[in-house]
This record gives sequence, C-alpha cells and structure tokens, in this order.
Amino acid sequence: MTQYEFLDRIIAWAKRQSDIAALIQIGSRVQQGGYVDEYSDWDFHLISTHPQRYHGGEWVKEIASPWCVHGERSLRGSMKISAVFEGGLEADFVLLAAWQMKLVYWAMRHPAREGLFPARLRRGILETRVILLGSGHRVHIGGHEWERRLSALQVPWRNRRMSNEELERHAGAFWQKSVWVAKKIARPEPRSALLWLHKLIGEHVYALLEEESWLAGRVARPEALKAERWLSKERLAQTEIETNLDQKVLAQALLAQIDLFEDVWRSVVAGKGVAFPDHAAVAAWLREALTKVLR
Repeated sequence: MTQYEFLDRIIAWAKRQSDIAALIQIGSRVQQGGYVDEYSDWDFHLISTHPQRYHGGEWVKEIASPWCVHGERSLRGSMKISAVFEGGLEADFVLLAAWQMKLVYWAMRHPAREGLFPARLRRGILETRVILLGSGHRVHIGGHEWERRLSALQVPWRNRRMSNEELERHAGAFWQKSVWVAKKIARPEPRSALLWLHKLIGEHVYALLEEESWLAGRVARPEALKAERWLSKERLAQTEIETNLDQKVLAQALLAQIDLFEDVWRSVVAGKGVAFPDHAAVAAWLREALTKVLR
C-alpha cells in the first residue's frame, strides 16, 4: 500500500459513512511549504453527526488491517483515534460533533461578539484556530459548504490569551510538582523523578511557552509540535536541557526548568495589572534542596 493508496482508502471509507459531514485533513502533509518525509503521519478532523459511533476504534479495520489502534482524549477534550498500519503508516482522527463545529465556525466570523459567547465556545474558537492556523487544512469531504465555514479562519482575532485562572492553575501545578520531583531526586528515585520531570515540562512549562509565543505574534502549536519554528532563539537555548538517571543531572535539569518557568511567567503576566500568588518561598526551598544534591 503506497502513501497515495493509503489516503485514497481513508477518503473512500469516509464517503461510505452517511453520518460523516466532513473529513478535513490537517498537518504538514497539507500545509503550504510544510516539511514532509517518510515519518510524517496523516491527521484528520472527522466531523460526524454521531461521533460517539467511532470511539471504539474497531472501524479502522474497514480502511486496512491495523497493527495497533489507540484511543485517547485530545487536549481539547475530544476523542482521538490513532492507528498504525503496515509499513508504519499512521493516521490520527479527532472525532468532532458536526453541530459543535458548525457553531464554532459561525461564531468565529463574529469576533466583535466574543464577549457574548460562553467560555466554552470561546475556548473552542481559540483552540481551533491554534490547531488549523498552525498546520493548514484540506477538505476531502464536505465540499463548498465546509470550505466556506473554514474560511472563517481568515477573520482576524486577538492573539490567544490565557485567563488569570488558567495561569494560576499552571503555576500552582508547576511548583507543587516541582517539589515532588525534587524529593524524588533527593531520595533518590531517579526513574520516578525523570518521568515526572518530563510531565512537568510537557504540561506546564510548554503551556506558558506557547502563550508567550502567541502574545509575541508567533503561531505556536500544542505539545511542542514544530517548536523549533516558533520558539525564540533564547527559548530554544533554554529548552536544551539534558536529562538521564544520574541524580545530579536530574537536579541540574530541574533547576534549569525553574529558571525557565520563572522567566516565562514574568513575560506572560507582564502588564496584566493583577496580583498573582507569590511563589518565592517554594522556589527558594527548591533551589536550596537541589543545591544540596549537587554538592
């Protein structure tokens, strides 16, 4: 099965499903000027009137015989089905409700009414723009109707903004988990420390790095996707942090993450005009504890 045959099978399968309103391919394979190689996967928004029908993942066998299938919730809370086929061909399908996406694209045309939209709808608009503006898209099923809807992506919106509550949540989690990691390093429990250190980076440090990049006018991607393109030179250098199971390497890596988080935190909250919790005491405790390990 060639790559072209693989895509043809996916489209042909989707056309046979009466409940699929649109199949939209996203990612580097449809991005203008996107870099594509043998490791590039296929990413789709599968928009259906009954998306729960596809939550089980058994249906991918109708496309081709898979090596493995995995379902999980995406960062947006939608179900994502990922399947790997012969030759390492991989496809991800984010399952979306047709009525919800129609509402999102309609609302996206009216940024002046943003203040009237419920928080969940505003979040859906911003996250849809983050994903599609940073990756490109191509409508395989849905025709002119869905092409017209997606043209709403060209309507100017303000850069992404985290709410104060989201910022506080990320900060609280970062510092609490940093204490956890520091204790694991000191005991030592290096494997647990390494695992939680990477979770700390992925879930909280990069969340603020994304926000900082959007505020600077750069199109950032979730999960550090294509981060080499949207991080500044300074942040690229700061995120080159070595980790392994050595106790001192882990301590040094956590110290570097603390410095980076504080730096990005100051950048993101600058000019907000509100008072955020002071984490100086926990930061000082962490530096003292990790310095003991290094000595």
